Amino acid sequence: MPESVLAESLAQGSFDGVAVTAAGAPLAFTSQAARGANAGQLWDLTAGAALGAPIAGFPTDRAEWAFGLPAGSPTVAWTYRDRVHVHDLTTGHEPALDGQPDLLGLAVHQGRAAVVTVFGPANDADVIVWDALTAERLAEYTLWLGHGTAIDRWLLHATPATGPLVGLPGDSAVCLLDVERGEEIAVLVAADAVLTPSPDGLVLVYATPTDLCVRGLDGDRTATLETPGPCDRVTASLVDDRLLVAAALPGQHGTLLAWDAVNPSPSHCVQIPAQANDLALSPDGTLLAATDDGLYTARLCG
Repeated sequence: MPESVLAESLAQGSFDGVAVTAAGAPLAFTSQAARGANAGQLWDLTAGAALGAPIAGFPTDRAEWAFGLPAGSPTVAWTYRDRVHVHDLTTGHEPALDGQPDLLGLAVHQGRAAVVTVFGPANDADVIVWDALTAERLAEYTLWLGHGTAIDRWLLHATPATGPLVGLPGDSAVCLLDVERGEEIAVLVAADAVLTPSPDGLVLVYATPTDLCVRGLDGDRTATLETPGPCDRVTASLVDDRLLVAAALPGQHGTLLAWDAVNPSPSHCVQIPAQANDLALSPDGTLLAATDDGLYTARLCG
């Protein structure tokens, strides 16, 4: 039987999205819906408190923003009125880039923090890589995205572990792109996957109708995790040299399960008072759930 873990309320309100840094200090960023003033907020997970002032007018749609640690400083990028805003959350520096991309993500380009924008989700797409600090164009090329649509999706990354690599999700496959070389290095059959470091290197984790699959970038399945039913809102992280995975059970109100990927059976069960809109798992073992009733956390280890 999985261990039951108590979820704690970090903040009240209606939260649509949550993302975490994949390395360094455990930080999270959320998008929160509010009447007339949607907001983005940085969180210190160690202190369990908000850091700095919220960003007003921030999009609540998770597909319109990206958060990570591309090159030493936590960075959030978002789209708003045909502009991409890039905010260094340490210095407050915020350049703005032209355009309203269909996909948005973060990467490392030759040691520099970079924002990756993709315009045109079907067939030929224009990819532009920008310096996150100076707004300089670092690379630009065309990519064929015949594997499916990018609507309502975002680039897969776990900076800095993923370096120049990003995943472009489609209907049933993920295109892995090296933004320094401008080359597609692989296409893996996986729907709604997350890209994360693991003891076996970078892997994709995604739900199938019958289980959760962990697949290496060479295409080999490295783990199969048992589920009691279909899962969604999958998240994963490298925690103490172990790959931890968490997911929601949409048919069971507020039920989250977690796995240590070395064992196919769930290790933890977390109950939250509302259905999860989004999940994130920090490298310190903190699971975060964004819901319409608030932001909740649960410690899976440590």
